[in-house]
Amino acid sequence: MKAAKWRDLSDDEVTQKVRELSEEVFNLRFQLTMGVAKNPSRIGEARRDLARAYTIIRERGGAPAAVAAAAAPAPAAASRAAAKTKAKVPRRAPATAKAKKKPAAKKKSVKTKKAKG
Repeated sequence: MKAAKWRDLSDDEVTQKVRELSEEVFNLRFQLTMGVAKNPSRIGEARRDLARAYTIIRERGGAPAAVAAAAAPAPAAASRAAAKTKAKVPRRAPATAKAKKKPAAKKKSVKTKKAKG
């Protein structure tokens, strides 16, 4: 679909198309790995259409759904995640003399003289 047609769609329609195209890209990638894809070039078309849809959303001042969902987690989930990380902070073991590696000894190169003649 051309970008002009994308611009004619409403915000809800563009969002719905984004969902459909992202699902289609997933399914096409799965089919390609299984070797049963009927039209392997369709994945490129679907990815380009998905990029166009994201561009239209950005032009209208919104953030794409995938970016917005990843950037702003739910407040309850964020507080739970913060509580888990505070409770289980691994500490580093102190460095000991035995733990340090000794530098490797340099190999001495043996020079040989070439016979002239």
